[in-house]
Amino acid sequence: MSVELKEPRLLARVERLAADCTQPAERIVEMAVQLYLDKLDADAIHAETEAFWTMHAELVAQYANHHVAIYEGEIVDHDQDARRLEARIRERFGAAPVLIAQVTPHARRDLRWRGGRLERLGATL
Repeated sequence: MSVELKEPRLLARVERLAADCTQPAERIVEMAVQLYLDKLDADAIHAETEAFWTMHAELVAQYANHHVAIYEGEIVDHDQDARRLEARIRERFGAAPVLIAQVTPHARRDLRWRGGRLERLGATL
C-alpha cells in the first residue's frame, strides 16, 4: 500500500521533524499513524470499561466469576476460562479493541494521585 501526503503544510512539518530526528519521513509518518491508531484503541477500551462498570450489577447477577467480552458496549461472549474466551474473540474480531474482564462482586475502585500517595475517591482524611 502506498499513501501520499497532499497537504503541503503537513508534508512540511513531517519533513522538518524527519530532518530534526535524522529519520526518514516515511518512518515519522508510520510512527505518527501507529500512535494515532494506538490512541483510538485505548479510547475504545476505555469506553468498553465504562460500559462494563455501568452494567456491573447486571453482570454480577448473570455472569458472576465468568469473564465477559464487551465490544461496542455490548456483551459479545463469556466463559469461565479467559484463554478460551480470548481465543474465540481473536478469531471473531481479530485485532479490534474488545474488553475481556472478569466479573466479580467487588465494586469499582477509583483512585486519585495526590502528593505521592494513592487514595480512594470519596475517602476522607
